[in-house]
Amino acid sequence: TFDCMDGKQARRTGSSSPLGQLFDHGMDCICNLSHLQLVQCIVLVPPRLLVLLQCSLQFTFWQAQWEEYYTGILPHATGEYCGVTEVNY
Repeated sequence: TFDCMDGKQARRTGSSSPLGQLFDHGMDCICNLSHLQLVQCIVLVPPRLLVLLQCSLQFTFWQAQWEEYYTGILPHATGEYCGVTEVNY
């Protein structure tokens, strides 16, 4: 839940910046990899499948950032009311 709160607080206080957003998204990317590694250790996914999963995860993450770069909008909701931060507040 703290992942979405830091950006909201930065925008509220006027201290948000493109560098902060880049850092936040970079940390999200690293956390995605560590979570996938944890799942691999628990479920014992074969190494080739793990590489495929990592590539697909990173590619979709990159696509979202690329879309935001060119459109200025990072879509993170399914419809008007069902977003990724729906249950956090």
